[in-house]
Amino acid sequence: MINTRKSTTLLRSTAVAGSLAVLSLPALAGTPQSLTMVPKDSELVVVIPDLGELLGDMDRVNAMMGAMGQPELMMMTSMVRGMPGINLGGSAAIVLDIDGEFSGDMDAVVLLPISSFDDLTQGRAAVNGLVEMPMGDQPIYYRDIGGGFAAMSNDTDVLTGFRPASNTAEQAQQMLGTAGSRVADSNDLMVYLNLEAVRPMLDESIVEMEKQGEMVEMMAGPQAAQGFDTMLNAYKTAIKDGHAVVTGVNFDPQKGFAMDFGLQFAEGSSSASYFNNEGHADSYFDKVPQMDFFYAQAFDMGGEGIQKLFDGYFKMIGDIDAEGIMGGFDLPNMMKQFKGGAMVVGSSDIMGMTGLLANSVMYTEGADAEDAIKSMQKMYGSLAQIEGADQAGVSIAASFADEPIDVNGIQAYTHSMSFNIDPNAMGGAGGGFGAPDPAMIMQIIYGPSRGPSGYAAKAGNGMVYTFSQNADLLTKSVAAANGENTMMKNAGIAAASSMLPDNRVMEAYLGAGQMLNTAGPMLMMFGLIPEFEPTEGLTPLAFGATADGGGMMIRTVMPLDTLSAIMKMVPADAMDMFGGGGDDDWDEEEGDDDMSF
Repeated sequence: MINTRKSTTLLRSTAVAGSLAVLSLPALAGTPQSLTMVPKDSELVVVIPDLGELLGDMDRVNAMMGAMGQPELMMMTSMVRGMPGINLGGSAAIVLDIDGEFSGDMDAVVLLPISSFDDLTQGRAAVNGLVEMPMGDQPIYYRDIGGGFAAMSNDTDVLTGFRPASNTAEQAQQMLGTAGSRVADSNDLMVYLNLEAVRPMLDESIVEMEKQGEMVEMMAGPQAAQGFDTMLNAYKTAIKDGHAVVTGVNFDPQKGFAMDFGLQFAEGSSSASYFNNEGHADSYFDKVPQMDFFYAQAFDMGGEGIQKLFDGYFKMIGDIDAEGIMGGFDLPNMMKQFKGGAMVVGSSDIMGMTGLLANSVMYTEGADAEDAIKSMQKMYGSLAQIEGADQAGVSIAASFADEPIDVNGIQAYTHSMSFNIDPNAMGGAGGGFGAPDPAMIMQIIYGPSRGPSGYAAKAGNGMVYTFSQNADLLTKSVAAANGENTMMKNAGIAAASSMLPDNRVMEAYLGAGQMLNTAGPMLMMFGLIPEFEPTEGLTPLAFGATADGGGMMIRTVMPLDTLSAIMKMVPADAMDMFGGGGDDDWDEEEGDDDMSF
């Protein structure tokens, strides 16, 4: 196989392309054909669903990066395109032999899509089935494995011993699972880790973690050790049930970048049973008011699998909290009532110290809004009983009204909470030179109240909870919970959500424009950027998660317009720190004449 430390073309370009963090927008439908040639016991595989598409996107990304672009990438893409006999419309793969560890010395076999093996090898004769080709300071070898593919390596023994598979498309999909197939369908490049094949390595990591557990008990006591053991058992279960991890990156020149992460569990396993949920998280944005926002999130917890997962989690919490350090508050019962909801952190005047959450609201939906109110009352009553708070230098004052008051015709319960933190607590950790003032941090988040202080009211099929006693915000929130002027009408969320996978159980958005407009003047005031111009209409950064088909997938999206706005704020000298535009380091350390794959 090819030694990955020595390779300087396709393998390096793969790593660089992956590090650029890329977006699944135009779906590359169907299982990549190269996967049909990959042995089922392969440990780690890099898959390129469409070689020509990847090369084109790498060129476009490089051009977009301007001074931060990498000239070696342009050289590499041109060289691959110029290879005779290559099928640029086909799928490629790099099969990596981990050999007991993840390191830079992993060997690899490259599967290249070809239109003609004779053209690829320029008519050279095969010796023992292999064709030797000069490339840089060492030869490279090709082998015709049929099916429109050539295998490539600089190790003749490994190349000769490589046994290509003859998987059907369905069998290749089974390797990936539902989560992995989603990643494969929508990315320029993906990495597949066969958890079943590397399980012996992971089992060794469990042994090391068990040793750490013994140290935890010695240093932090039996209760901390119990918590560690509970987490370790969860990890063991995930390792036992794990089938595959798949990550992917993609770029759309019109919309932006994205990165996918997929985790698939073995069919029929206990872990797989948690991930069988139809997701409708987006529907909860029809329950919160339309507004400019720093952050917005919606979640759907109503699925059977998610409820089972929560049951297991709350059992774990109960085991850790066996002595009742949480003041007897029944968190599991409270959470079981919630089926889903949404939260919006609306824009606020942080510079004016009104607090980051001053214009924020949360909507939660459950079987009974009255029970939700009662649970909140009990939670606030339990906060002062949290064991160890005083010793940590934290005093909590909390109240939740027993009876509602009239606020603009709405029956609302007032609530308040404040955290007073001793800056000299915990051995003076908070009072050292240059350390942030805890009180100042709390004021930045919550404003003068130094904690959430707002209204709670029954609305729609659930409860509205504001983080400030803002009567106008409460009125808008209750109206939104009944379907009036909701975040469903937000153009930014509508644009960003179209880039996320369907069937989402969670989705979240960062209001990039609002955050830049808030942070920009502060950065300019402190001399961190030379100037700042307010932005308008930027597409928010987006995150979405699915939990179906026995696995989960998470997608992160960086819209192109938002990335461009951020790059404009970065000083030119800061770009120079990334080595943009020059290849001196490349020449010195790697050598341009080493063109081996």
